[in-house]
Amino acid sequence: MSKHRGALACALVAFLIGSAAALGETAFNGDMTFENVCTGNASESCYIVAIGTITGETPGKFADYLAEQQHEGNKVLLHSPGGSLLAGLKLGEIIRENLLETRVGIWKPDGFRGDIETGGICASACAYAFLGGTVRQVPEGNRLGFHQFFLSAPRAAEIPPDKLGEALEKAQELSSIVVRYLLEMGIDARIFVLGSGAKPDEMFFPDESQLAEFALVTPHEFGEFYLEPYKAGLVAASKRRGETRLYDTALQVTSYCRDKSPYLLVTAEMVLPTIYTPDSTLVFETSGKPVEIEIASDRLRRLGEHAYEVTLNKEAVRLFKKAAKFEFAVYLSRADGGVVSGEVELTDLDRRILDASFRFCID
Repeated sequence: MSKHRGALACALVAFLIGSAAALGETAFNGDMTFENVCTGNASESCYIVAIGTITGETPGKFADYLAEQQHEGNKVLLHSPGGSLLAGLKLGEIIRENLLETRVGIWKPDGFRGDIETGGICASACAYAFLGGTVRQVPEGNRLGFHQFFLSAPRAAEIPPDKLGEALEKAQELSSIVVRYLLEMGIDARIFVLGSGAKPDEMFFPDESQLAEFALVTPHEFGEFYLEPYKAGLVAASKRRGETRLYDTALQVTSYCRDKSPYLLVTAEMVLPTIYTPDSTLVFETSGKPVEIEIASDRLRRLGEHAYEVTLNKEAVRLFKKAAKFEFAVYLSRADGGVVSGEVELTDLDRRILDASFRFCID
């Protein structure tokens, strides 16, 4: 938090988020607490559960928790009505500084493990903290809520009339801080306008399309295929739309023909191992049952430091022409980074582009 923002913390202590009224009967007991939990044995199944109201002390407590606790995983599971706006912004900054992912949901313990249930809410100040995640998820059945910050009636009554103008000026400064925070986090700042349109006792919950439109959540899928000329032929490529994830580091998938043989090139963010040849599969989703094609070791080779080239068979090429979606996966050891994978929804244009890349061979 900048010195300017810190100076406003005292001056703007009266500006609170009216979460309880906006969320109706939903109750959250106590200040925000933190607990490390896992749904399975793998580190990517582990979360820091953050539940409760965000207070001025919450960011410091979270920073101490990260420094002192041996937590597993890199995800924060949020369920909170909000609280202090400035503290929510600071919490989001700490989440981003530590390269943590965020998700909305409710932790349901079950013996030594547990699971994540729907019905989670991350509203007001919590919503801004959530935006600090490097990867952000709001699964269906959970809600992310925004509304305006305001000067509560009891606090307003305490301000002398000649100081009310100054208080409103500070509110404008806070608005600029919030917008700057959104831009720093890579969020479409129009969400601030929509949130400000909700009354203090109301909440704006973006729907699935709005979550994507304003970059509030991180897309997992790959984008549409596009064609590029290469030497005497054509290649087709699809790139990941969002950030890579823990044990999910594929950046791009490329198709082409060389020496009259069809290939798929899977490009990863990390340097790939050279000691062994990993297992690999392709799964095609058609109108019937999904079709899985295992890639034999003699049809998979490392190409450069960041890619594996897969030699496709005739069945795979045929499926590319009619599949609605395909998934690819190269299975590395966990020490080498886990699975390099991705999934691509295919439109009719995508299928035609793929077909062209297999027919117009490069040198």
